[in-house]
Amino acid sequence: MTAKIKLNSASGGGSVSLKAPSTTTSNAAVELQLPVADGSAGQFMKTDGSGNLSFATLSVPSLKVRQFKYKTEGITTNSNSGGWTNSTESGHNVDITPTASDSIMLIQVSSVGGNTDDGRSYFLRLRRKINNANDDDRGGMQTGDGNNGGMQSIGFTIVDTAPTGGWNTSHVVNYRVRFGQDGSGTARYDYSSTSNLTVIELAP
Repeated sequence: MTAKIKLNSASGGGSVSLKAPSTTTSNAAVELQLPVADGSAGQFMKTDGSGNLSFATLSVPSLKVRQFKYKTEGITTNSNSGGWTNSTESGHNVDITPTASDSIMLIQVSSVGGNTDDGRSYFLRLRRKINNANDDDRGGMQTGDGNNGGMQSIGFTIVDTAPTGGWNTSHVVNYRVRFGQDGSGTARYDYSSTSNLTVIELAP
């Protein structure tokens, strides 16, 4: 026999039933105690793990923006700056001083550019330097098919977490774009590009 409590509607037809499961975990006797009052609109019912039910408001975690830095720059490369490892400083950079040690840095790089001749694909690299030290790559991207010139677009997003020990709030963090192109010898061409660099400091 199915165990349930059936409540008929106060007037008219219909009913509401509370039905027990076919079995409980380890055949335990589960007791749930209802709240002493109704909750507010939009709240949900939760348990404390001991059978006591209450109404609560859903808390949705959100990232808070602590700082926002943005810069647009025209950058170029020439026939002497080809290759990923030989990419050159574009002059496009953003300095940001963290406001908290636990911040998360969200960096977005986008670029539209190219040349008018048959050329090579080009690279964008994101570099980071902290307090004029610890120069390292954060990531990068290549665009183009390696043979055709014309306008090409490229973009990427990097999530940069705090280094070991957290950010030093007195140190300047420099993010900058390096720009290069594929190929070797005479297979390199002058490229020009408009680059956008955004650095957002977020609270976790």
